[in-house]
Amino acid sequence: MFETITANIMVENVEETIQFYEKVLGFETTVLVPGEEEAFQFAILKKDAISIMFQSQKTLMNEYPTLQTSDIKPMLTLFITVLDVQEVYQELKGKVEFASELHETFYGKLEFAIYDNNKNILTISC
Repeated sequence: MFETITANIMVENVEETIQFYEKVLGFETTVLVPGEEEAFQFAILKKDAISIMFQSQKTLMNEYPTLQTSDIKPMLTLFITVLDVQEVYQELKGKVEFASELHETFYGKLEFAIYDNNKNILTISC
């Protein structure tokens, strides 16, 4: 039976991604794998009940050749639910680039979206 799903996101620089998620969003690094040519090739970060994996472009393309590309272009968005979206919005103002400001959706939720350091879109909702 299926139990969980965790995104493994290809990034150019795992170390810079760790810095963004730890310093801006308050995640904690729980697994870190050193790289041969870069400081780190893989990391797992957690915050509360959320886990996200980040893997370097080079090692992920070596593992799955069908992912080979010269440029990484985000192809997904992450949807994160929080207890108090207005509080998180206020905490992030001035720290991140917003993809969309806080608004009420057509389905009645309050949410906003930000870009991470890799231009992945993180939608935050309650």
